[in-house]
Amino acid sequence: MTEKDTQDILHLIYHANCCQDMDSFIFTICTSMMQIFRSECTTFHVVKGYPQHINIDESRSFKNDSRNIAEDKYYPALYKDGYFHQSPLLKTALSSPKTVLKIQDSLSQKDWENSDMYNDFIKPQHLFWELFLPLRWKSSLKGVITLWRPRNQPDFEISDILKSEMLSPHLSLAIRNISRISKVNNLEKQSISGENANNEGLILLDDKLQLVYSNVIAREICIYLFNRMSSGTFDLNKGEFPIPHCVISDCYDLLNTQKTDEQLEWLPKERVIFTKNGKKFRIECSLIWKTNKEIATPQFMVTFADLTRENTFQTALQVKFHLTHREVEVIFCILADMSYDDIAENLFISKLTVHTHVKNIYRKLGVKNRIELFKCIQYPLTLK
Repeated sequence: MTEKDTQDILHLIYHANCCQDMDSFIFTICTSMMQIFRSECTTFHVVKGYPQHINIDESRSFKNDSRNIAEDKYYPALYKDGYFHQSPLLKTALSSPKTVLKIQDSLSQKDWENSDMYNDFIKPQHLFWELFLPLRWKSSLKGVITLWRPRNQPDFEISDILKSEMLSPHLSLAIRNISRISKVNNLEKQSISGENANNEGLILLDDKLQLVYSNVIAREICIYLFNRMSSGTFDLNKGEFPIPHCVISDCYDLLNTQKTDEQLEWLPKERVIFTKNGKKFRIECSLIWKTNKEIATPQFMVTFADLTRENTFQTALQVKFHLTHREVEVIFCILADMSYDDIAENLFISKLTVHTHVKNIYRKLGVKNRIELFKCIQYPLTLK
């Protein structure tokens, strides 16, 4: 893959993140990909109902017509109405973790040429070679992009697959962010009533990390974390908002990344926060772009989820590792990044007793330090 290929991909990722709605996103992606991948036709399908009752919610198609890219209004309707069910690559994508597929991943070229999908739908469009990008976000299928070339052109090459693999996670993320931005815009147009239907906290920050928007759940979680993890103060009546330090740190990391040559690391930063009383929160920061006329400025979308399930987490720790109630309390303090002196003061025990508890905890969990403890708790013990 050449340096130009990489720059083309970075350019496309940037413009995908600048889109504020699905209509502009689809047009930008399809027309740009046709040029980058030298495809004769590019289709984009928005998928709903995955995985139980998969449907094509929206279907768009763009074709090269005498070197001018034009949107095709005829074939997408046919595809949406049922032909997609015959797609061998769609069936493969539902069970495969791959982010890019070619027809050979599903069936032989001979079987492809004998298939109803090809003869009834693809061949009449004078197309043949297919490159298939299932767009997933955290295992959920959000959309499908298909690049097509006619038979008299060469098949898609390894360089095309590499470029597609670069693009796929970023396009998936852009779809997810556009969906959330749309929800925020709808809430802002209303009186912000009935929000938080999905029990997820959400804030938007500008490039100066000043609050643009927040919902009730986000405010509650931010106040809770700020009061327990910061020595500062704030006054909501004066418009001050308690943004947790970890959020500020992750946003700056994303902002600094986009100023370097490592823009392909624009994917969200995600972390899990434990508090000393056993609460557990997931925080995810995404870099998005707000477009104002011809200028795009970075913004940050931060989501909060309370993962605390009453006493489920504490009970699971005790059962899985044969821990005492006091040992679990010490673990929560460690995960809250408290020193041994702080743990002793908060639990009203001596520092020597803290050392004894920590020694027993490390032995039971088979870890040697705080980093290994965090990994052991966060990953193997994903509670179900």
